[in-house]
Amino acid sequence: MSSQIRLVFLGGQDEADKQMIAVEIDGDIFVVEAGISYPDRTKHGIDYIIPKYDYLLLNKDRVRAYILTSGNDHAIGAVPFMIDKVPAPIVCSDITRIFLYTFCEHNGINPSSYQFKLVDPSDDIEIAGHQIRLFSLTSNNARSFGVSFTTDQGNIIITNNFVIDNNSTNGFLTDVSKMGAIANQPTLALLCDASFAEREGYSNPSYKFVPRMKNEILDASGRVFIALETPDVYNILETLKLCIKEGKKIVFYDENTFDLISRLERCKLIDVPQNSILPVENINRTRAQDIVVIMTGFGSRLLDKIVLLASHQNDNKIIVLNETDTFIVGCHTKNDLETSFAEAIDEIYRANAKVITFKKNEFITIHPSKEDIKSFISIFKPKYFFPVKAYLVSLLAAAKLAVEMGVGLNHNNVYILDNGHVVKGENGLCSISSEKVLTGNVMVDGNYISQFSESLIQERQQFSDDGVVILGAMISKSKHQIVGGPDIQSRGLVYAKDSESLLRDIERLFVMCIDQELAKENPSIKAMEENAKDVIFKQIRRVIMKTPLIICFIKEVD
Repeated sequence: MSSQIRLVFLGGQDEADKQMIAVEIDGDIFVVEAGISYPDRTKHGIDYIIPKYDYLLLNKDRVRAYILTSGNDHAIGAVPFMIDKVPAPIVCSDITRIFLYTFCEHNGINPSSYQFKLVDPSDDIEIAGHQIRLFSLTSNNARSFGVSFTTDQGNIIITNNFVIDNNSTNGFLTDVSKMGAIANQPTLALLCDASFAEREGYSNPSYKFVPRMKNEILDASGRVFIALETPDVYNILETLKLCIKEGKKIVFYDENTFDLISRLERCKLIDVPQNSILPVENINRTRAQDIVVIMTGFGSRLLDKIVLLASHQNDNKIIVLNETDTFIVGCHTKNDLETSFAEAIDEIYRANAKVITFKKNEFITIHPSKEDIKSFISIFKPKYFFPVKAYLVSLLAAAKLAVEMGVGLNHNNVYILDNGHVVKGENGLCSISSEKVLTGNVMVDGNYISQFSESLIQERQQFSDDGVVILGAMISKSKHQIVGGPDIQSRGLVYAKDSESLLRDIERLFVMCIDQELAKENPSIKAMEENAKDVIFKQIRRVIMKTPLIICFIKEVD
């Protein structure tokens, strides 16, 4: 009888980041990646979003390992918030362990109890009697790898984000020979990153920053500011190496950037000589054309840093942009950040600095384009193909690409899957199960996990946009009258000089709603509060076209 295989998709499908896939072989569960995504501006007070992991909680006794393919937060960030409830050893490289430790430190979490099984990116390992073969990949984080589970039905292969590059630097190499060795055995299923499946050609060399910007950095007549995304470790390292080689003085823009570079040094990926580092307090005492300022951050947070610097609202007032500066924006123009990106660029122009940006397809993140994906399909020759870790449009593009290759993949063995889908493998055949597991988002505030409801997030957005009105009163049901208050407070609703008449109207309506309910034989406080909120909300919207959050407290004294 063949092995019983299940693939459970818990995160990363039809969305950005927070990847998590559970691979089950004969009842043993291996969690491949457990990542986070970063909230957009509508999710106030939320630090991270992780996949809902109820399925793993229900089956925690069968979880044998977390397999973390890289040190990106999008692959490791959920682990600290899950592992106490779903304990298991962590399989990763030494570099990924350092990045995980640092992520924990930033969030006030103690990782000392974690069990690690450290591997090299092309190791073969055995866990719970199952053979797992790793293969090194060119990714944005060093010593990243893909993973192949050996089963009697064929290999199950899962890639992280990757590109095909046989000439990359140490720590970022594609191990084609190991991939070929794995491909000597049949591949049952290939789960392949599909993020750039619509893009023609290979991703290499479009992900490389330094070859495009070298002359701009070296020939600048003033200071050079470079903004790069924190996960883009490859390009951060290459930029640092260029600056060191050319004798530039490197300024780390803020503590987060300094911490990141310290991490890279601890991983022995780079050694930045002390004489290459310029303390920020000396930035105005050094020849401008010798200075390169490195700024890092995640997505919208990096763009926010740029805006604050360009508009002179940054915390460190020593660093001020001027007309002799060159600002190279190495952020990637993602669809969900186009407005924020445009705002950041606009602010730099307002500061009169020289601005250098990339067109959308000119400088890309490290994800496979069409030819990269085709190369993997050609090497592994999968019986079934599953595009993963992308929005639906990219999943569809990857599926179409696979079918059009003419290598035996068709509409019967190429599947587009959503979070919650379960794929069963039996007797060499895969099928989508009728079972669907619970998936969704878990919000993290600080180091605290809560099942924040969407309504709470909407309330925070409402508070941010249109302010809040707080209503308070004390009543006596026995006397059928108000005995305390009413008290009306508002924040962010209207300017003080315009608020007097509106607040009088709100107070009048609040008293009216309470009196109407108190006139009844059995008055209900809940009815008073709901009616007051409804009536006052409509009045505010009619008068000033705002929709504030309204909070009502009515207390009974008898």
